[in-house]
Order: sequence, then C-alpha cells, then structure tokens
Amino acid sequence: MESDLPKIRGYKSLRLLMEPGEYYFCACGLSKNNPFCDGSHRATETFKPIPVKIRFKQEVKWCDCRRSKDLPFCDNEHRNLPGYVPKNIEE
Repeated sequence: MESDLPKIRGYKSLRLLMEPGEYYFCACGLSKNNPFCDGSHRATETFKPIPVKIRFKQEVKWCDCRRSKDLPFCDNEHRNLPGYVPKNIEE
C-alpha cells in the first residue's frame, strides 16, 4: 500500500561531508531537516529514525527517495522509480 511507504524527497542522492558522530536518518521523508530526523515521524505509526554512527570525517551518500535497499545510504534505486529523469537528457 503506497501510504505505508515513506515520502520521496528527491530522485537523487544527498552527498554530504559528515563529521564523526551519531546521526538519526529520517526514515519517513517528512523532516524539515532532511536527511536527518526532526521528529516528524511521530505523525505516522510506521516510521522510526535510523541511527547512524560516522566514525571518521567522510562524504556520505544519503538516500533521498527512501527506497534504497541499503537505507540510510543511497544505492541508486531512485533511478528505477516512476518520475525519475536522468541528468543528461537532451531535449
């Protein structure tokens, strides 16, 4: 059922340079602090944030479509979703 799926925020990955620390990935797609949890999941009965430990400074490729099989990280599943438009399409 589609309503049981998280909100798609975008059809791309979010590449961010992350400092070491503990983060909470927004699993519902409703956060105003994307890709991190701001508590918006409380309006749902289905989703909980995903804890992530970053051990050293690194670029992280966060999932923005919330359909990755490797959440919270992007596996390019967004490329298989209806509505995805490849970057370098000539019109």
